[in-house]
Amino acid sequence: MNDDLPTSNSERETGLTWLRGALTSAVEVASFSYQQKKKTAPLFQRLPDWLMAKWAESLNIDYASWCNACPEMAEKAKSETGRNLAQQYLEAHNAVPSGFCLSQLCRSVLKHAREGRLPIDGDMAVSQVCALAWAGCTEAGTEFAGKARKILSGSESPNHVLIDYQIALERGDKDKLERLNAILTGGRYGEWVDARLDEVKRYLGRDYPIFRINSVERTPQWDAFWENMIKEVMTDE
Repeated sequence: MNDDLPTSNSERETGLTWLRGALTSAVEVASFSYQQKKKTAPLFQRLPDWLMAKWAESLNIDYASWCNACPEMAEKAKSETGRNLAQQYLEAHNAVPSGFCLSQLCRSVLKHAREGRLPIDGDMAVSQVCALAWAGCTEAGTEFAGKARKILSGSESPNHVLIDYQIALERGDKDKLERLNAILTGGRYGEWVDARLDEVKRYLGRDYPIFRINSVERTPQWDAFWENMIKEVMTDE
């Protein structure tokens, strides 16, 4: 973990506010479609601090230092110079075509799921789509994407790997998709993807509840508490 990440609550909150603004501005000036911007930009404002911090830390984003170095980033991104820099950065990371491919792929996956035509388990499809979409975030992800391309289409394919995945999905090529799952499951990048998905499920309230039971010695105060509680309930009735 990056030792320079924020340590105090105040520094953390200020940095996360800055990060939300910077990300929102970058999306607004990017060459994404109106629908993509409409769905993505408000998401940065809705995400809770704990999830923003988790993702920033998982990507080793030192948002506190960046905030101190350029506190006006969100506003500067809207200037002509800032707009050009943001677009150059997104182009260098192939973000815009990846975004369009991902949007198309998600629609295809949802359509196949509604019609009961997914050739693999739904959770497996979600994991694979996210793994391919996030591949540029880590070195292990880049390595995974290279292996995925060889499985899905061969290394000479001119398509984006998300397109090749969609083709395999729509053709019902279960063998390719299961081979892809084999290199993802249990690997370092697969574990990273699982951790991010667990965080999203927690945010959406779709994870399993966690119960922690602490066993301690009973005390007279504890017994008196429950006795008074029962009396209150009986009185109310």
